[in-house]
Amino acid sequence: MELVRVEVQGFKSVKEEVSLVVDPRVTVFIGANDHGKSNLLEVVLRLNDDRAITDEDRHWDLPPESKSTIMWTFKCDDETITKIQEVADRQPEPEPEEELEEITPDVATSTLAGVGVAPVTSVEEEVKEEEPESEVELEPEETTASNEGKLLILYRDGINSPIRVLSAPYPIPLSKVDEVIRLRPRVELFEPPKIELKDETTLKELTESKDFEFMQGIFRLAGIWDKRNEIFVANDQNSRALDEASERLTKVLNSTWNQGKDLKWHLKHLGTNKIAIKIEDPAVQGRYTRPSLKSSGFRTYFLLSMITLARSQSHPSNSYIYLFDEPGTNLHPRAQIDLQRSFEELSDSTQILYTTHSLFLINKNYPDRNMVVVKTVDGTKINLKPFQKNWKAVRESLGILLSNNFLIAEKTVLVEGPSDVIYLLNAIKALKATNKIDIDLNDLSIVDAGDSSNYVALAKLMLEEGRNVLAILDGDSSGNSAKTRLEKVCGEELGSKTLQILQLSDGKSIEDVLTSPQLLQQAASNIINELVSNGIRTLKSGVDVATEIQNVKSTKAKTLGLILDETTKAMFEPTEKLSKLSIALNYEDQVESNKINRDGVKLVTDIAKLLSLRTEKAYAKGVFEEVS
Repeated sequence: MELVRVEVQGFKSVKEEVSLVVDPRVTVFIGANDHGKSNLLEVVLRLNDDRAITDEDRHWDLPPESKSTIMWTFKCDDETITKIQEVADRQPEPEPEEELEEITPDVATSTLAGVGVAPVTSVEEEVKEEEPESEVELEPEETTASNEGKLLILYRDGINSPIRVLSAPYPIPLSKVDEVIRLRPRVELFEPPKIELKDETTLKELTESKDFEFMQGIFRLAGIWDKRNEIFVANDQNSRALDEASERLTKVLNSTWNQGKDLKWHLKHLGTNKIAIKIEDPAVQGRYTRPSLKSSGFRTYFLLSMITLARSQSHPSNSYIYLFDEPGTNLHPRAQIDLQRSFEELSDSTQILYTTHSLFLINKNYPDRNMVVVKTVDGTKINLKPFQKNWKAVRESLGILLSNNFLIAEKTVLVEGPSDVIYLLNAIKALKATNKIDIDLNDLSIVDAGDSSNYVALAKLMLEEGRNVLAILDGDSSGNSAKTRLEKVCGEELGSKTLQILQLSDGKSIEDVLTSPQLLQQAASNIINELVSNGIRTLKSGVDVATEIQNVKSTKAKTLGLILDETTKAMFEPTEKLSKLSIALNYEDQVESNKINRDGVKLVTDIAKLLSLRTEKAYAKGVFEEVS
């Protein structure tokens, strides 16, 4: 059963009806503080029986006659539909028939003083002689509405209202509605993981502190949770039990985490009242290591896996939905990327929703998972497609440029200008959408030098920071000059391949390789017409924009970027070329399905190969690395 939509009205900061589309795997609420992100998690949490709508949940401006309402729509798989049908069709147990006591008269016939008396008939015979009553037809029990879309729709409407069924994929008798409601997932809200992974515990800490949910998960996975009250006593019997538990834990973890299949896990007594988890790692000779000493990726994934296991086993359910409110608050940006990958791994088996106002927890591989939450005079609203219009909604909400992971990415593509960043990122996303390339965009930063004069200096700066840099240069005189200077200044880095150069073919620029000529012409026309209509630029007498813009097309003699500059510059009085960045932004606004040509596919493929970029499916790789 998969949650696909939530509709809410009059709940906390949500005044007017808001419809929330839920991703099958991970849903991200983006926005500044106090805009209602946490309230949307609360809306999902109200799906649990113990989280009814309270008087404090009502929107403060809600009219007295109006109710706070929440509606959850689930898409049911075949297994769930079968369960619903079985519940609906199950006949009630027949009540046992009441046996009649047979009464036998003492005398069957009597004669008194010669007066004949009719024979006494037994009760059983009397019953037989009575005319049978006509059968009373019972009216069929009222049922819920049904639909043909495999949807189960649940709702609450008002303070302390129970969860009800609005519609189901099969008619449900009202007497059996509660059984169907119990098939829904349980929702669990987790506090932000602090990556302070505690890998040793006392009995008191294990059973009474929320900070030790990680170790609770370990105990449950190792099969010793039910023995927790006695196993902390260090004796031969309990040491043997810990050894057996360690074998079970190792078997489960090795089968689950391919990247850690060579690790052996050990539960050991520490002193008289403490148990620790240790790791036997072939890469670490001479000693055990500990989970708390592993990489941030390991700690993040391991911590989340164990605390979700502990929580789910504490509250058994058919399935789960996990909520995380600002999970990256206490994490370094690199660890936030690891957290993203951990969520991706966990979402193989459950749906996850989380809030953030961090650039590094916005998944650029799946833009339609991200939703911007804003507060207006009419309450909290949701932009379901903030990735359109060049992520304008995200930039306005968080004040960031989404195409740049410069702060954390160790692998950087250096391009000549800001428009090149947009065209390259757009091409990568287009190729990812059609499954022609598999790149994890969270690993990559694309940085522009601003102009050719700054190119070498910026390359040197990034190299000094320890980055791997791929310099992409146009196939023109400017690109040739930059390549010559890079070879002179960065010879050592070129030799070690921390710096690599990828120059386009002669007469080719990024525009030639990665854009659609028709869309590029349209973008340039849009910018020209906007400037003229706003009185910012003046066209030369007799210039027809639609005619002149047709000259913006690839030739063997000049790059498309240069032709774009020359053509647009000549249209104005006084002459002045257009901003390439403005054209690129307009280009991205109108692009829906950009078809990348063969040269463009080769360029993106070469970038991935030269920088050894990880694929999306490699999110679990490397999390078992030892911290140096």
